[in-house]
Amino acid sequence: MQVVSVKTSRNSTAEKLPAAGPLLVAFLVVSFIPLFASKSSESLDAGFLVQVNAPEADVVRAVQEVAEDQIVHGTFSYDKERTLYGAHAAATAPVFGAWDQPGKAFYKIATGILAPRFFKDSEDIGTISVRYVVQPVEANSTSLRIDAVFVDARNVKHASRGSVEAAEYGAIQERVRAIQAERTETDQAAQQIAAQRAQPQREHQDVKHDVSDFGDSWAVGLAVPQLEQRVNELRREVELQVKDTGASLKAAPFRAATTLASLPAKSDVVIVVLTPYWYGVQTEDGHRGWVHRSELEPLD
Repeated sequence: MQVVSVKTSRNSTAEKLPAAGPLLVAFLVVSFIPLFASKSSESLDAGFLVQVNAPEADVVRAVQEVAEDQIVHGTFSYDKERTLYGAHAAATAPVFGAWDQPGKAFYKIATGILAPRFFKDSEDIGTISVRYVVQPVEANSTSLRIDAVFVDARNVKHASRGSVEAAEYGAIQERVRAIQAERTETDQAAQQIAAQRAQPQREHQDVKHDVSDFGDSWAVGLAVPQLEQRVNELRREVELQVKDTGASLKAAPFRAATTLASLPAKSDVVIVVLTPYWYGVQTEDGHRGWVHRSELEPLD
């Protein structure tokens, strides 16, 4: 995914930003222009806008996952705790009002936050609201807008200096890449499964051809044990069990994704999708989700 354009409506005096990973640092240096309102009474219409080289569906999914990750990226309240937890996805955010322009709006809110860093003149306890607006541009190009604002207990609005928007975009960017990689891996896994399913049929045909001169009864007697062995081998490849420590069934292949259920130790699952680190599985009661491969083992 590549940032094609960044649009903002005002610049700001540089301020020291929080520690961030190499991806975010590079993005800030090359592509990001900080944005904030110099006075809390100014309009909040200004926003962080990028064009993402990905389909709308991928960007929407990535935004939803980030909105549900319980973190407000790019800010913190205490020097010893540089990850600000306690956020939740929301249907609306009062500070922004209703979104009546093109695109789909999503929100994340964190309440009871003490004077967060990198909001203009922030003080007191208040609420951080983040808005994401997704709009398709072309088949594989999507517009993404991100706004962040802190409202303190006196109902004074403090616009972000840009750190939150940049960090939130960095998290979304990682999710989009993971989604695209997941799709590639799924396609490859589907091809492998199709090849595996075709293998027993080819083996059966080879056996039947080799023993055709000895009569049907002898051929069937030889083929059935081999087919049974192959079925057992395939079963061990697609059926696993949860380790003694139990496992979390996730909504997406990420540690921070929503936990759908806690799987008990030694419970059986069937692999539906293979990726290098996560398995898409179906449980014995029919639920589907993602389990990290380290939490599963072969059947006893």
